Amino acid sequence: MAKSTLHISKGVEDAPSINPKLKAHPFARRSPEELALKLAMGDLSALAQGITLVESQAPTDLSDASELLNLLMSKSGNAIRIGVSGVPGVGKSTFLESYGIYLLEKDPKAKVAILAVDPSSAKHQGAILGDKTRMVELGKHPRAFIRPTAAGGALGGVARATKEAMILCEAAGFNHIFVETVGVGQSETMVSQLADCFLFLAMPGTGDELQGIKKGIMEMADLVAMNKSEGEYRTAAERGALEVKRALQLVTRSQEEWIPSVSLISGLFCEGFEVLEADLERYFRHAKIKGNFEQKRNEQNQFWFERSISEGIQSLFASDINWISLKSALNQQVLSREVSPFEASRQLLDSLKGKI
Repeated sequence: MAKSTLHISKGVEDAPSINPKLKAHPFARRSPEELALKLAMGDLSALAQGITLVESQAPTDLSDASELLNLLMSKSGNAIRIGVSGVPGVGKSTFLESYGIYLLEKDPKAKVAILAVDPSSAKHQGAILGDKTRMVELGKHPRAFIRPTAAGGALGGVARATKEAMILCEAAGFNHIFVETVGVGQSETMVSQLADCFLFLAMPGTGDELQGIKKGIMEMADLVAMNKSEGEYRTAAERGALEVKRALQLVTRSQEEWIPSVSLISGLFCEGFEVLEADLERYFRHAKIKGNFEQKRNEQNQFWFERSISEGIQSLFASDINWISLKSALNQQVLSREVSPFEASRQLLDSLKGKI
């Protein structure tokens, strides 16, 4: 495909001619060029349509999605990206709504996007969409955007297209992007490959300080916030925060020269946000001075490049009739215990020799 020469900086008057029917309906299908132009102007309907496009696995959409991302890459990268993790019930959605409103009211230039990775329905793999219905007030704000996405069984607690959705949100001018993960445990650490800062939410009385280390999440946490620290829970929260600090002493972050701080917050009552914001500012200042900020983004881009190659190779073979037939036959042999899974995979890979 020839590379597009569209310049996003063009004004509306310079845009390519558009079918009047497309103008009349904001959700009518748009070309990648028109989507890119509208999206870069902050059009939320174009942003929603663009994310739907990059999430799609339909063959007709893959090429358009790729072109859209190429058109907007130069407009991305200017936001701070924060991954928010924690066990189910810790109050991630409540915190994000309250903290998002706090940022928007404090800074008139702030634009907040929340990519909430919803648990998938076991029956049809669609998003349950509970997070968006819980963030009602934030969802009403003109400078906020909330997008629930089905995890679809993806490892890492993040959806397959979360990275692409983040790029589109940044191109649309959102400068605070939060990725709220499913909260599924060990595999959820994939969020560290998306965010500049990994915020782990804990709550009093759950043993998160020990479970976090067991799951490996604490090793990646850049900041820890003890949620639900209001009122009668304050004493338990302070005790829990002390346990988390002790647990963090067992985690080595020497190469970054950073010790994660632990703050007490209440998403329900909007308490402790000033301290948390100060911790975030301190973290980003430290990361940029030490060069960790840019290094982390480079490593993330490398990770997604390698992962995209793997997924692409699998997709190519999955469309080959001979490959599908052989894989199915070997799978049956594995199920009937005629061959081991390892021998079957070796035979399957041997069949590729001379084809690549």
